[in-house]
Amino acid sequence: MKKRIAFVLVLLLLLSCTLPVAAVAPADDAVAAAHLAVSNAVGTDTPGAAVVLLEGGILKVMDGFGYADLDTRVLVTPDTVFEIGDFSALFVAIAALQLADDGALSLDADIAAYLPERFMSKLDLTYPVTTRQLLSGRAGFGGRLFDLSFKKPEHGFESLEEALLADVPAQILAPDTVSHYSPFGVALVAFLIENVTGVSYEKYVEAEILSPLGMKDTVLRFSDDESSQKTAAGYVCQADGSFTAAPRAGRSYAGLYPATGALSTAADMARFLAWLVSPANDTVREQLLATASSDVFGRGGMVLTAVGTRAVLQTATAYFSLSFSLDHASGSAAMVLANVSDTALLDLPAAYLPLVGNASSLPDGEMLDLKDLRGTYVSADAEFRTFVGRLDVAEKRISVRVNDDGTLQFLDMRLVQIARGVFADADADTNQPVVQFLLDEEGEVSAILTSSGDVYTSLPFYLSRVPAALLYGLLLLLTAWFLISGVFALLRYITDRYNGDRSERAVVLIPQLVALLLAAFVGMQVLVAYRMGAFALSSFYFAMRVMTLLAAIGTTVAYIIGFVATMIEREQHRRIAYTGIMLVVYLFLVGFWGLTII
Repeated sequence: MKKRIAFVLVLLLLLSCTLPVAAVAPADDAVAAAHLAVSNAVGTDTPGAAVVLLEGGILKVMDGFGYADLDTRVLVTPDTVFEIGDFSALFVAIAALQLADDGALSLDADIAAYLPERFMSKLDLTYPVTTRQLLSGRAGFGGRLFDLSFKKPEHGFESLEEALLADVPAQILAPDTVSHYSPFGVALVAFLIENVTGVSYEKYVEAEILSPLGMKDTVLRFSDDESSQKTAAGYVCQADGSFTAAPRAGRSYAGLYPATGALSTAADMARFLAWLVSPANDTVREQLLATASSDVFGRGGMVLTAVGTRAVLQTATAYFSLSFSLDHASGSAAMVLANVSDTALLDLPAAYLPLVGNASSLPDGEMLDLKDLRGTYVSADAEFRTFVGRLDVAEKRISVRVNDDGTLQFLDMRLVQIARGVFADADADTNQPVVQFLLDEEGEVSAILTSSGDVYTSLPFYLSRVPAALLYGLLLLLTAWFLISGVFALLRYITDRYNGDRSERAVVLIPQLVALLLAAFVGMQVLVAYRMGAFALSSFYFAMRVMTLLAAIGTTVAYIIGFVATMIEREQHRRIAYTGIMLVVYLFLVGFWGLTII
């Protein structure tokens, strides 16, 4: 009897040793593929990752792999917090669609019906806009630099209204011309939600989406108060395969937090994905996918790319990334969260649920004359009003030209026209659309769309290569001239006074000194912009723009006073008149390059 009991105990012990293996052993091909992708990527191009797989509404995988923090050797778990980037915009869209489904707002009504008049006057729209157009990215907005993240929380804004009005983008296209994701448009919908519901966007989403789904570790806007042991550290993967810790542990602070800036976990995302593919959520989900499927490439204005019942999304912040796919017909979904901005593991969700086919058929009509498509173009995300933005435009403008073999040269591709305004890669084996040119009523190119999701618009003539170079060179030349002449004027004034010569009057010196101060502020902005790029848009940089404006006003007043005061003194009057003419040109250039707040 004792031998039998001992045999049973040994057998049970052996079985218990195999249980952990059985618990993690792949159950089917999808799970096996996920484990293979994880084993190839974690430790190779990402320190850690979390993976979620749902099939038929049933959770197949929800686990963490690798390290959330290499220094402390903390492992990634389903409760590890990651930045989720543009996925944040889905919360805005779902909240708006739920309100529309409840009858609280109309997707096709002018947003002016829901927003304060004082706000609309500052928004200064060229065309009326609806909520549906904002959600589908068809409101025609261009870019703005405040879509970037800040390095410090104090560089952000107290309210969503303040963040929106800090930098209002122009409507570069008429609504419904093209679908193009606009973070500003998404944040504007969030502000509309605040005005419709009477509570802050964060509180509304927390009460209506996050809490009901049990998403306890999801926050819509990161602040230092959200830091915890559960938050993963961000990293940069080096060429030799090593990982470098990101500054501030990878933390960033979003200027337009409803469009980006949220944080979440694999556990919370599993709950959200299960709800999203649930049959009970058909109406809102179908409307969501409709906003993401509207052009020849199967892409709409939302961050999602949708074809039929399937959608995919891949997004990244400075040091984190997310990839996601779903198929509501089968109730399946997949997601990857990683603590680097790029990893091969991000290809897993799209491979699990690949998109098939195009969202719309190719346009009919006669082929376009390639000569009409030539020109200089720039990304629709470009911002022209600040000096930093115009520097960025100068680096990113592209030229479209016609090749001798009858193809169209676009970036590094030779394009052949396969339908009216639609082009395929002439050097590719397939005839898939890669670029589409859209024309306005006058037959001019209004926008260029690419299969990768980029949108380009015509570059204004004054920002094309030669005019921009001339205007920029003249700005630098006059800046140097006012700096040098101001210093020499001061030295001459001091020397003359020391030698007893009183002919040099202070009324002539003061305008030159104030102009020197103006040139100093301009020069400082140029140096900061060159050194820091878009991150120059800090509170210090904008304070410099205010000081530049004040110096410009002071210089103008000083020159007017000096001009009037020296009218009877021909030599000094002529000198101040000449420099006054140069000042007028300089002020034009300062305003042209966006170096003041006006």
